Order: sequence, then C-alpha cells, then structure tokens
Amino acid sequence: MSSALESNGIDLAFTFAPVYWGFLVSLVLCGITVIQAYIYFPHSNDKLGLRFTAGWMLVLDLASSTLVALTVYYYLIPHYGSLLPLQSIPPELSAECLISTIIMLISQLYFVYQLYHVKRAGKGSWRMIGLIVLCAIFTFAGGIGCVSTMYIYRHGLLANRQNLFIIFFGIAKGFGALTDILATTAMCLFLTSSKTSMSQTNSVLKSLMQFVIHRGALVTLVQTLFLITFFIAPNNLSWLAFHVNVTKLYTNTFFAMLNARDHLKRKHSVKSNLTISRQGSNREHRLKGSSMESQESSEGKMYLPPMPTVTKSVFIAEV
Repeated sequence: MSSALESNGIDLAFTFAPVYWGFLVSLVLCGITVIQAYIYFPHSNDKLGLRFTAGWMLVLDLASSTLVALTVYYYLIPHYGSLLPLQSIPPELSAECLISTIIMLISQLYFVYQLYHVKRAGKGSWRMIGLIVLCAIFTFAGGIGCVSTMYIYRHGLLANRQNLFIIFFGIAKGFGALTDILATTAMCLFLTSSKTSMSQTNSVLKSLMQFVIHRGALVTLVQTLFLITFFIAPNNLSWLAFHVNVTKLYTNTFFAMLNARDHLKRKHSVKSNLTISRQGSNREHRLKGSSMESQESSEGKMYLPPMPTVTKSVFIAEV
C-alpha cells in the first residue's frame, strides 16, 4: 500500500490546480501592468493627484501579487499533501482581499471621474453618476465586510463557509458587476450625446466607446464568472482563480485607459493632418491661374487652425 502511494504520489489537482493556474495568469497580468506603468509615468503630463493615484495602483498591485504568492506557498509548501490548511484562511489572503477591495474602488471612482468630464462636455444624467457612485460604495462596503469575516471566522470560510461571509461576498461581487455595467452603459450614452457635426470628433468618440465597451465587458465577465463559480461550486477552489485575477484586470484596465489617450491623440492627429494636406493640395490646384491677390487670400485660409483637431485633443485630455 505504501509503495503504491510512493509511486503514484498524492493527486491534489482537483483542489489546488485552479489556485496554481490562476496564480500563474495573475503573474502575467502583473507583468503587463508594470509595462503599462513604465509607458505611462515618463511621459505623463497629468495632474499630480492622478499620477499619485496611478503610483498607488501600481504599488497595491505588486503587493497583491506578493501576498498571493505567500498564500500559495502556505498551502503547497509547508503543508504539502495535507488538506487541513484549507480549514483556515492565512492572514496574507485576508490582507490581499483588502487590497483588492481598495483597487476596485479606485478603478471605479476613476471611471466616475471620466464620466464627470464627459458630462460637462455633453448631455448626461447626474442621477446616473450618483447611482454608480452609490453602487461603488456598496461594493466597497461588501468587500470590507468580507475582509472582516475572514479575520474573525478564519476557520469557517473555505471548507465550511460562514453565512455572514457568503452574504458580504454576494454584496461585494454583485454590486461590483452592477457598477461596471452601469458605468459602461453611462459612458457610451454620454459619449453618444457629445457627438457633433464634425466627422473627425465623432471618429474619436467612436474609438473611445469601443475601448470603454471592451473594458467594461472584460471586467464584468470576470466578476460574473467569479460570482457564479463561488456559489455553484462551493467545494471547489475555482473561484480563487478568478479572485487573484480580478485585481489585476482592474489595475490593467486603469493604466490602459490612461495610455489609450495618447494613442488616440496620435492616431486621429495623423488622420487630421492627412485630411488637411489633401485639402491644401486641392486648393493649390484650384488657385493656379488666379491673381496674386486671390492667391494670398486663399493661402491665408489654409493656415487657419483645424478646429476638429483642437476639439479632439481637449476632449481626450479631459477623459
């Protein structure tokens, strides 16, 4: 019997595989966040408050990865082959949940900050923004409740879930998904109301809406899968694989939204310059054979600042 055990080993794949693979994916996402931060900080002209917030997001994300690594180490190294550690929550995982809650709040409030600027530029509803802020507060309160129960009832969460923990978890993740859905919908409606008769400006708004929809769909999908796996598979740790990556996605999309502004500026500035060049070329052809006075008058018009470009730059900078 012992020889068979030694040759085959102990198969803990069903229990620990989701945690292991989720942790590997989280390391990849953390690396992407570091690259995005490296792109953002040297060239950022944002206000000090926004740069300070971005710096804290990076520090918290790195701290989250460290705490997850310590948690995986606790379960797989010192207590290898034993399922007894699953009867309790290590303090590192509880601290990581607190960091995850803070990161989620910062990311959602930054989205509200963007909605505020788009609301000033177009037509939107302050009630919608207030509702999103309220949902974000409920998400944060539910997250704090989860962390509190993890510290108080650390022996009744994984193997046998404590009812209070289930309630706070449902509030945090349910309102988290609702906040992302409402914020994405509101941003698309606000951007649509900001459309003008200028085709170049509308092109920028279309690009912004596509990016916002992709971001909202991604974080909402992961939050929903997180919530479903937690309640459908109570005896499996698959939900932990989503948990360790939710934080990464919020940080990742936060920096992606910051860096996307410069990309949109360059992209649409090139298009505007090409359009202006073609218009200037056509004008030169029409001006041939005209008098010197009419040439000077027409050439003077060519140097007027392209208003769509100015509008786009200001709009993207605010968002």
